[in-house]
Amino acid sequence: MGRLLRVNFSNIPKPKEPLYPETEYKLFVGNLSWPVTSESLTQAFQEYGNVVGARVLYDGETGKSRGYGFVCYSTKAQMETALELEGRALRVSLAQGRKS
Repeated sequence: MGRLLRVNFSNIPKPKEPLYPETEYKLFVGNLSWPVTSESLTQAFQEYGNVVGARVLYDGETGKSRGYGFVCYSTKAQMETALELEGRALRVSLAQGRKS
């Protein structure tokens, strides 16, 4: 009745591409308010240097913000300037690599 379906799987997985531009100068930004978007996060941190990429993380099931994100700068000096945020309720720290 139907056609024969043939599926071939590759033995070599595709390299995972980042969801946004990343550099080694990456900050974790926590305690974000719910309406913050990746675009507004970029704008907020742009005053401290050239933001290469920024991303707010969302819950896959609900679509709501998880309240944190990441910001990547083009230089270490710019990243360190952003780390010195004072008088803000944000939590800003160096991003840690993924644990295996």
